[in-house]
This record gives sequence, structure tokens and C-alpha cells, in this order.
Amino acid sequence: MPANGNQATSATKGSKYDSAAFAAAQATANLRLYPSMFGSNYLVLSNRRVRMQEFFRNQTSIGKMLDVGAQYCPYYPLFKDKCESYSSMDLVDTPLADIACNAEDMPVEDASFDLVLCTQVLEHCLHPQKIVDECFRVLKPGGTLIVTVPSIYPVHGYPADNWRFMPDGLRHLLRAFTTVDVQGELDFPESLCNVICLYGHVITGRMGRLGKVVNLIWDCTMNVCARILSVVFTPFARTNFTAFTVNLWSVARK
Repeated sequence: MPANGNQATSATKGSKYDSAAFAAAQATANLRLYPSMFGSNYLVLSNRRVRMQEFFRNQTSIGKMLDVGAQYCPYYPLFKDKCESYSSMDLVDTPLADIACNAEDMPVEDASFDLVLCTQVLEHCLHPQKIVDECFRVLKPGGTLIVTVPSIYPVHGYPADNWRFMPDGLRHLLRAFTTVDVQGELDFPESLCNVICLYGHVITGRMGRLGKVVNLIWDCTMNVCARILSVVFTPFARTNFTAFTVNLWSVARK
């Protein structure tokens, strides 16, 4: 697909990283990198950070990088010293977006990037296969796509929440890639506790202000239980248990 003038050359905008908007976004993003134990998303976000850290720790250099659906650019601190360039893409044109577009039709030349990051995006689009195909197209031969998607998770909106993914379904979306590794971001005890935690909010959501206080105690209790049960059951269960997991993580190579 031919590119237009909005392609990834805008990724070199040095002023963005010195702007007040970027500093504010990184403060918000830091809450995703290091979530509170008192939040219902603690397990998913903290586990994803650990996986990201491990992946980028093993890379000496990652070349040119595209972040699809970047929003606050939460993972930028994890790889900023290892990438040649970083391009943030978002549906909404913000001061943080180098490329504003629908990711189903990226205004980017073929084989432009060494690594594409696409976290928690595919469930919000109408045609997830189109986004995956576009990620494949803009990757260089041998390039890598990191994608995360919800598997068992409540509806969470913006701009719409259309899909949930099973391991085989995600592998099907990624079938054009040479190698595909799909893993659960949470193991079975963590996923079970997280589901119970989230369903508890159905009750606390009807309790008004009291419910907000109860949520803090409830979320923390379930998160602690998840960590304990995970340690206890790890010797007896597979660490990569994709049959029942809240979220999926995949690394696909072109």
C-alpha cells in the first residue's frame, strides 16, 4: 500500500519528548507500568510490564519501532534507550501522536519498522484482521509484532468493545507470520482471582460511596490471594496456561 506524507518520518519529532503534554502523559502512563495493589487491573498490568521488561532486556537494539494505539505511550520508558526511532500511532490526533489514523489503513510505507507494538487495541476495532495485516505489511522481513488482547475480561468501552480472543483465534489472526508464540499473561490462579475480583464489582457498584471503599479492600485481598495461590500452584501446574486466562500475550515474527 502506498504511503502518504504522514508516514513514520514524523517519529523524529524531538520536541514531543520535551513537551509538557508528554511529561503529563508519562505521569499517567506510569500508573499503568506500576499499578496499585489496590486496583482491579494490578495483575494484568504488572504482569505485562514484567514481560515487556524481559523482552526488551534481551534485545541489544530494536531499530525502528511503531506503537499502534499508543495513547499515553506507557511502555516508552522500557525501550527508549534501545530503539533507533519511535513512532506513536493513535486514532485521535493528539500532541503525542506522530501518526493519527485508523490502524486498519496505515499511511505508512511497506517494510518501515523493525518492531510493532499493539497492546489492547484489537478488541476495540471493527476488523482486527485488517490491523494485524497492516502490522505485517509495515514490518521489515524478520521484524517482530508484540500484541496483547483480552480473553476473559468485562466490557471496557472506548471507543467500542467488540471482541474477545481465544489462543487459537489469535494464532489464526497471526497466521501470515513465520513464527507465533501465544501465552497467557496471567496463570490460572491469577486469572481465577482476577475474574472473582471483577465480578465482585457488580455488587460493590451498587453500594455508592461505600462501594468505592470496599473495592480497595476487595481488590487488594484478591490480588494478594492471586500471588499466593500462584506461588503455591506453580510446581503443580503449567506456567503458560492459556485455556483460562484474562489476557493473552503474543510475539510474532515476520
